[in-house]
Amino acid sequence: MRSLILIFLLPLSLSAQHKYWISFSDKGGQIINTTEFSLSERAIERRNRQNIAVSVSDLPVYTDYIQAARNLGFKVLNRSRWFNGIMVSTNDSLLVNSLASLPFVTDVYNFQTHNTSNARLSNKLEVIDSSFYGDAFRQLDMLNGHDIHQLGYQGEGMHIAVLDAGFRKVDELAAFELLFENNQILGSWDFVAQESSVYEDHSHGMAVLSTIGARLEGEFVGTAPQAKFWLLRTEDAASENLIEEYNWLCAAEFADSVGADIINSSLGYTTFDIAEQDHTYADLDGRTTPISKAAVMASRKGMIVCSSAGNYGNNSWHHLGAPADADSILSIGAVYADETPTSFSSFGPSADNRVKPSVSAQGGNTTVYSTGDYVTTSNGTSFSSPIIAGMTACLWQANPDKTNTEVMNAIMQSAHLYNTPDDQLGYGIPNYTLANALLSTEDETHPFLSVYPNPLKNYSQLYAFVANAENITYGLYTLEGKLLAYQEVSSSSRIIQIDIPQLSVGVYLLELLVGEERLQERIVVTQ
Repeated sequence: MRSLILIFLLPLSLSAQHKYWISFSDKGGQIINTTEFSLSERAIERRNRQNIAVSVSDLPVYTDYIQAARNLGFKVLNRSRWFNGIMVSTNDSLLVNSLASLPFVTDVYNFQTHNTSNARLSNKLEVIDSSFYGDAFRQLDMLNGHDIHQLGYQGEGMHIAVLDAGFRKVDELAAFELLFENNQILGSWDFVAQESSVYEDHSHGMAVLSTIGARLEGEFVGTAPQAKFWLLRTEDAASENLIEEYNWLCAAEFADSVGADIINSSLGYTTFDIAEQDHTYADLDGRTTPISKAAVMASRKGMIVCSSAGNYGNNSWHHLGAPADADSILSIGAVYADETPTSFSSFGPSADNRVKPSVSAQGGNTTVYSTGDYVTTSNGTSFSSPIIAGMTACLWQANPDKTNTEVMNAIMQSAHLYNTPDDQLGYGIPNYTLANALLSTEDETHPFLSVYPNPLKNYSQLYAFVANAENITYGLYTLEGKLLAYQEVSSSSRIIQIDIPQLSVGVYLLELLVGEERLQERIVVTQ
């Protein structure tokens, strides 16, 4: 049997597969009007809603250029209209010289891929607690997400593309049964293996999906249980190679073309198995790495990209992993249930000194689902990111007329460190009730907009929203007129934090003096 194994191994080593990225000079003279053939009706509607015009980057890769690569003997694996290129493979490395000599080929990149031991897989998702104590509610409650759910916004009508390393057993586990029964799984594609099935690969994406879409009432419910999902495998967990960033690019384009609203990416790239491919911190400027450039393009096409910041906070790298450095996306750090930062959450800023991460959510001892068909907990910004992605879907559902930029800005403005961001948590933990209030405001000229939360329950702070920042004075009174709190506030932010004392159950009066206008609001305090 030993000799038989060697006989099979020898041909494999002699016929190694070589993979390349081929960049083209143009789109072959195609007319922009033809882009409707590569974009779904839903994708076009999403762009029209945000006044985003189609452009040359939406034109497909010219088919004659693709066929030229095939004619030379290359297998086409993936293609990118945004980067105007294709990923190809061949067993004959000498063929690449013929391809590079074609007049419309501008660049050929050799990925030099190789696999490492599958033993690395166990390090990608470390289950730290096999028991479940009902902590999933805290993941939602920390963000005031339950208030959005109670308003009837649980992700219905929103499409989320999850880009990950695999979704093992999602088609078998109890937590996802309702997703299939209700046709909430829109489809899947494996950009690594070039096949539709993603359910036999790594379990990381399954755990990520559970924080958004799990539906076991009384046990575990995710942050957007009514959303619909595209499950896209881009990461080969058996190796770490730059080719995975190009897989991600192609998956993001696919998400755009089918009309996805949100991309969640619980992946991050810094160094690789081949040292020549390594990124440096200087590369993390949002404009250098392939995956970060792809994330920026996805945002420009009208999607919201949520990316884990990375788990490098307590090791020598320390900083973000790409694409978390990209601008115009949400990069997510991690905290524990008590809202203290985790030590592993990657630090910002980006190399060009932008605030990163954008916001933070629970990533320490996070409630997730297991391939063993039970609820457990795990660590990582891999889980804080989808928690935010799910809540963002609910928020956008509540405010469908807003652009992706407006929604992201409201989320960051609602976070508890917005006026004093730091390198560990960014703008802090967002408050989706506040974000919804910012987006829902119609009268932008009135000096006083609204007060949240109201009714008030187990809070020590209120928030007022003003159209124009200026000096504001507030007072909190009993209905009998007794002054309980008084403060003068000067802020450049539209969100005014109102510190209040511990209050008994009852009704109180909040009075605000904004410029020359005096306004009052009744505040209800419940248990």
